Order: sequence, then C-alpha cells, then structure tokens
Amino acid sequence: MSDNNTIMSMLDMFGARLAGDLAFSLSQNGNVSADHPLAGEIAAALGGKAASLPYPRRQDVMWVTLGPTAEELRRVIEDLRCWVLPSFGWESVPSIVTEGGASGQMGSLLLAQSPHGYFRWHSRPADTNHLIARLATMRAVIAQAPARQSQVRPTLEMLRRQFTLGLATGDRDTALHAIDQIDQRQLDTASNALSMRIRLAAAFGDDRAIVDNPQLDILLSMQVPQRVVESVLLAHHAVFLADHEATGDIKTALAAYLPLCDRLAGLADHPADDADTAVVRMAAYEAAVTEDALRLHELANRFSGDTVVAAIAASLTAIAPQPASEPAPQQVAKTTAQPVASPIVAPVEPPVVEGETDRAERVPVTAEPTPPLGWSDVPTLVATSAHEPLAAFLQHAALMPDACDPGDGDFVIELFTDSGITADTKKRAQADQVLTTVIDAYVCEERFPRRERLTLYQAVLDIWSSSRALSTDLIDGQLLLTMADALLRLDGRLEGVVATAVTRWWEARPVRSRLAWLGEALELLTEQSTAQDYLAVWYAGAGLINIDHEGFSVADRHLWYRLGRRLGLDVATTDKALGGDWQPLESADDPLLAAGFKKIAIVSLHERAAREAAAQIEHRTQAHVVIVTDHAAGEGTTSAATADVILFVWGAAKHAVYRAFDKVRDRLEYVQGTGSASIVRALERRVRAAGTEM
Repeated sequence: MSDNNTIMSMLDMFGARLAGDLAFSLSQNGNVSADHPLAGEIAAALGGKAASLPYPRRQDVMWVTLGPTAEELRRVIEDLRCWVLPSFGWESVPSIVTEGGASGQMGSLLLAQSPHGYFRWHSRPADTNHLIARLATMRAVIAQAPARQSQVRPTLEMLRRQFTLGLATGDRDTALHAIDQIDQRQLDTASNALSMRIRLAAAFGDDRAIVDNPQLDILLSMQVPQRVVESVLLAHHAVFLADHEATGDIKTALAAYLPLCDRLAGLADHPADDADTAVVRMAAYEAAVTEDALRLHELANRFSGDTVVAAIAASLTAIAPQPASEPAPQQVAKTTAQPVASPIVAPVEPPVVEGETDRAERVPVTAEPTPPLGWSDVPTLVATSAHEPLAAFLQHAALMPDACDPGDGDFVIELFTDSGITADTKKRAQADQVLTTVIDAYVCEERFPRRERLTLYQAVLDIWSSSRALSTDLIDGQLLLTMADALLRLDGRLEGVVATAVTRWWEARPVRSRLAWLGEALELLTEQSTAQDYLAVWYAGAGLINIDHEGFSVADRHLWYRLGRRLGLDVATTDKALGGDWQPLESADDPLLAAGFKKIAIVSLHERAAREAAAQIEHRTQAHVVIVTDHAAGEGTTSAATADVILFVWGAAKHAVYRAFDKVRDRLEYVQGTGSASIVRALERRVRAAGTEM
C-alpha cells in the first residue's frame, strides 16, 4: 500500500480540479472539514479503504473508484451497481484500468493506492451533487449493516467426517466442535457422543478427562469400540499405575489397581500380540487381583520381555496354576468389544436418558445366520442399495477395525470409479460414508502409518485428491498432506504418486487461500528431493503472492523464499518472482521475541523440517531450541519437558514419545502439518493466544 504522502498528492490532484465548495487541498490545510461534501470519500482513501472521487471534464464527470485489495474493489463495484449504476452514471469501456493501461503521473498514483486496478465510470455534471449525497448515504447504510452470516446445518454424517478428519490431522478444535454440534442437536445417541469424547481426550493425552468422566461406568456397560476400551485402559494406567511401575513398586501398583477392578473387569481379557504394553499390564493386574494364576502365567509367557508383567506374575508364585478343566472364577466382562466370529454385531440398546432423542440408525437383528462380509463386498452393497447389511458391516468395522482386513484398498478405488455410484446422490453419500469409516478405522489409529497398510493409504490418497479437490475446507487439504507424509515416510519411491496428488489438488483450485497449503506440500516434496518438476508449481504460487502479499505471515515469507532457493533459484530471481525482498526479516517488535522464551522444544521425526524451523525460531526469539526425534521416551524427552513451550508435531511423532509429556501438557502446543512453517505457525498461535488471555 502507498504511503500517506502519495495518497495526499493523489487526492490533491482531484481537489484541484473541483470548483466551489467541492475544492480542497490537503497539502495546504492538512484535512477537510467534517461537513465537506466529499469528507467521507476522502477519509476512506486516507484510511486505506475503498473510495470514489470525481474528476470534472468538459463534457462530463469521470469518477475513479479505488480499492486497496482486489476483494474490496470488487465489493465496492457491486455496491455502486446497486446504488448508482446505471441510473445515474455509466461505466467506461474498459471500466477497470490495471498497470498495463494506466499512463502519466495520475495513473501511477492511482495504482499505488489501488494496486489491483481502479474502476472508472461517468456522470452528467448536473448530477454531481446528487451523486455525492447518494454516495454518502450508501456509505452510511452499508456501515450499519449487520455482518452477513450463512449458517449451514451439517448432517450427522458431515459432523462425523469432521470429527474423523480432526483426529486424523491433529485438529482438536475441529473434532471438539463436531462433537458439541452432535450433542447440542441430539443427532446421535449419548453413548456414541461420549465414545467420541473419550477418543478425543485419548488422542490429545487428557487422561484425567477419561478417568474422571462421570458417565464412564455407564458407557463401559455397553458395547463400545475396541479403541475406546484401549483408551480407557491406557488412561487408567497412566493416571494410577505408571508412576509406581517407574519406581519398581509393583506391590503398591497392585493395591492401586484393586479399586479399579470393578470398573475395568474384562476390558483387557485377551490382549493381542502387538497390543500396547500398558494394555498387557492392565490384563496382568486384573489376573493378579482376581488370583487367576493360569491366565497370569500365560501372559508372562506370551510377553516374556515385559519386566512388569514378570514381576506381577512373581507376586503370585504361591498360587499354583489351575488345570484348564477347572478355570479360576473371574468376574463377568462388562463389555463385548472383543473379536467375535460374525462381522455383524447387534448393538446394545443404551439406557434412555430423559430429554434424549435417539436418532442413530439401528441395525436389525435377524434369526437367520448372516454370511460373513468383508471390505471387498462393500462396492456391491452400495451399488445395490443394500443399506442394512452395509450399515451392519460399517458398524462392525468401527468396533473392531483389525478384524476387518481392508487389504490393498481396491474397494475404495472401485467405489469412486463406478459411474453408477458417483452419479447417484444417495449412493455417492454412502460411498463418502464408507471412505470416512476407512479413514476413521485405519488412519485415526495410534500405529498409523503401518507398513502393511501402504497400498490402502495410496488408494485413499488417490481417491481423496480426486473426489475432494474442489473443497474449500482447509482440513480436507490437511488430510491430503497427512496421507502424503505417511506414504513418503513408508516408501520414498512413492514421491511421484504424492506429487501427482498434490498437483491435482492445487490445479483443481489454484486460489490464494491454498497458498499456505501449497507451501507445506512443496516443502514435504522437496525435503528429500530438489526435482525441477516442482519449479512450475512454485512459480504458480509465487505469481499469486506477487499480486497481493498483504497478510502473509513471517513464517510464510521464510517458507516461500527458502523453497525458491531450494529449487535452485538465486536470490534476485526469487525476490523478483515473489515481488520484493523476501529474505529473513528483522524486527525488534516481533511478538515471538517479546514473548521472552528461554527454551523451546520441537518434537518431530522430520529432522530437516525441525532444524529449519529451529533456525527460524532461534533467530526470532533468541531462545535455545532443542529438537527431539526419538521414537520413545529418553534423554531427549526429559530435556524437552523443561522447555517453556513444546511444539509437538502431531503427524510426525510417536505416541510413546507423547506420553513422556504427561505431566507438562499445559506446555504442549500441537502442530498441524509436518513442515517448518507449520511448526513456526504453531508457536505464533501460542503467543497470540497468550496475548489474548492477558
């Protein structure tokens, strides 16, 4: 935007052409009086807002309308067409003058104030005073108009997808908003909504919110997803037992488990071979408290490398294992979340809560045996509108994801390439529901990404990049980056696949609001490569930045400058493409510097991106920055726990590391995305939030 002297010089040129009461000179008088007919337009121009000014000529009056941004210029032109044109004036041909069409000193001054071009229109000299009064009325009326708000009432399926994407991308606020909307509008059962809250709390390490939930016992008396069961077990282990295990005090740990036995009985009956260590230990505690020596020794043999399980087993050496024909009595399990033979599970009806409206679709129970279904059957179920079997299977997949092997994910491709499905609104909605369930089951899991799921992830990325490419929802783009990052981590040879998906997404909607996303995508692709193929995409983004870089954050400036240099451009070429000197900025009043951080930690498996973010943060904060790339708790996490703020890269960190910060959750800041700009933005967000609270 131009400086104040340039604006005043431009306005004085208009004022010098006006006669009588309309004439003015800002350079001589400093300002115009409040009762000047053009006071509103002059004040708007001086304030960097849209304004219209008259320029009398012999045969007519030419009006020039300015706008500091393309959006404001477009908006004021629409307003003029409602209030003035064509009743009291007519547009020039061409009506919008840009850099190529402007000439002379006046043209340069106008473009300095309105860089995207200015709008020209004409009126009769006799209508000048009437038009000035009409413009003043228009400005006054528009200023009093309430903010325009459009409220779209999302469906239950839309909110479930929002919750799933929030979990998959580490966006806690998005996931929480979805649950709140479901609760407030009573779109689902109370038990389903509570299960979602348990999963959200587990995903972000809020163990206390789980163990202290007043409705948890009611929930555990029903049929709940295995992931919810595991979250409950992990939370109780972290809150009540982990500290005792760390000190080797197994006797105290057993005593601490005793009051939990009634609540947790049966939840960890048959831990899988690859189950979380805490789940295995919870099973051992239950066996010890119920004096089930046979089960306890079985666990000790299966998980012989776990010293805690061995110590629990040793505490019951006096109890001889009972023969298999006479099993030790044990409490009846209160949940049926263990694997079952049939993939169709009949839901347990939750208790009726006063005021609750249960709108969840129920799966009918039939006496006839139902043949087992798999993911490969889903395209046929959708194509034939077999709603009930499809709903039953998706429910089972949600309850027991690992029991429903998704294979190589070909069924996803088949669903979204069948014209009979994509052309039918109802069938397409069912296909979207299937895709949401797949993401929920196999992306929103603790072990994501798993090498054995690589082809499934590739299928999801392919379909997501084509079916959602026109989406304006930022979280949709974030999921694409999450899947792309997973593929590159598992197999760097899939760079071409990821590049195709990124290019498809950008070219489907190459708009300014996607520039931050594009920067992160290019950083991800160039982390292990400097392929010149990405230069064309970088130039496409740089072109939009060059047109209008107002509002671009310091983090984004660093990122786009660094990407240009990484792709082989020299300093001058990079600056020219971006439209200015975009080298690292110096600022004594940088809010990050004013925050006064002494030590900052970055937890991420992407070392290169973490180091680039650390360099920026050290430069801007003068704080000491430590980087943790460990897969488990150790010296690195111990050091990070003492930092003023811990930037935890959600999509590139192991949960075993995450649990090392149980006692310092208030200092954790979750990073959406995995690139350096995402890390720096997370720190900027924390500083802004702290300033708001103050």
